[in-house]
Amino acid sequence: MSKGKALIVCAMVLALVATLCLGCAEEGEEEEGKVTITIGHISDMTGPASTALVPINHAMDDIARYYNEEELIPGVELRVVHYDARYDPSRDIPGWDWVKGKGAKVAVTALPTTAQTLARLTSTEKMPLWAFTPSDPLLASPEWVFLANLPTSALVKTLLEWISENDPDYPTDRPAKIGSAGWEEPYALDCRNAVRDYAQDHPDKFEWVGGYIAPMGVMTWSGEVAALKDCDYLWPPTTGTGITTFMQEFRNRGYTAKFIGTDSNAAYRGLIVDSVGYEAVDGMLLSLPTRWWNETGEVINLAKQLLNRYHSAEAADIIYAGIGYCGGFHQGYAFYQILEEAINQVGAENFDGQAFYDAAIDFTMTTWEGYETWGFSQTKRYTWDYVGIYEYSAAEEDIVRKVTEWLPAVLE
Repeated sequence: MSKGKALIVCAMVLALVATLCLGCAEEGEEEEGKVTITIGHISDMTGPASTALVPINHAMDDIARYYNEEELIPGVELRVVHYDARYDPSRDIPGWDWVKGKGAKVAVTALPTTAQTLARLTSTEKMPLWAFTPSDPLLASPEWVFLANLPTSALVKTLLEWISENDPDYPTDRPAKIGSAGWEEPYALDCRNAVRDYAQDHPDKFEWVGGYIAPMGVMTWSGEVAALKDCDYLWPPTTGTGITTFMQEFRNRGYTAKFIGTDSNAAYRGLIVDSVGYEAVDGMLLSLPTRWWNETGEVINLAKQLLNRYHSAEAADIIYAGIGYCGGFHQGYAFYQILEEAINQVGAENFDGQAFYDAAIDFTMTTWEGYETWGFSQTKRYTWDYVGIYEYSAAEEDIVRKVTEWLPAVLE
């Protein structure tokens, strides 16, 4: 069994164990003299995105455990309950109702379909939702949803602008040919739209070949591969086995386009490398909103510390799997900072969804991970405005930082 497949099995087993244990700690089972505050987490624990999202479950649990052990919010015990939505939109509302039934006053999710489904409920029921994955509809009408990332279009366009000005593989005598492929799900659609729009807005830089969307779960890509064979740059699918089967088919036919992507394509590093090897993705360029495992910084250092404290036996596998834990840790850490601020403002006994919403709307933070000030407002519902450029390196057998500084995101 390959390491990537072993990671899938491990993720599913851990997810099933977590599901069985969800009902073990009921509301009211709290440390004496402390107020329990419950966070609902709607995730994919056994479906197509589970290898990337189960590590986020760990990160959310670990930060809560760290807060509790260090008593960072005096008088408060934080608790996270997880619901397995399996990347199935029909399970989104049942999941919402389930976490509310467990006492959650605020929820989090990394599933773009879930956040879109629940957006209207967040405001009508006054329960905020922290969404790790942005989508265009949520940016347009966020309701009570807070996006723990840049707009997908900003990640895409910042990368494309950097490529056109700096990548040594960029053609010197013509616009670069570019295209995309993906499953029919919000993140892949947002990526396709952003690549298309940037290319069409900059015909002197890129020639748009096409964006091909297949039904969710498709594993063969013969038509899409044939249509995209002449690309210079290619945006592959963004979820699980969809990424790996596309890359395999594309490289097996001898096509040489440089792959490009975002943190979604870094979230499945283990699957990708086990499927096609580092040579097939050598030089693949990525735009990431947070630091990678081989870097240092306030939050990534804490992420590595807690990973080894709480998951020492599986830490190497979690790191190899991809950005799920460390990226989720960065975004989860931001969530807990706002949660702490909300509790401090109103007191633990008075904490509710309105308190989190009020704290989040006015929240700002400075000198964190090299970013300038970031925060939310009534109209701005995404976090920081900076992007890191990274690449897959066969020589390093890792993902490495390509540009030292954080780049201002291209937001228009």
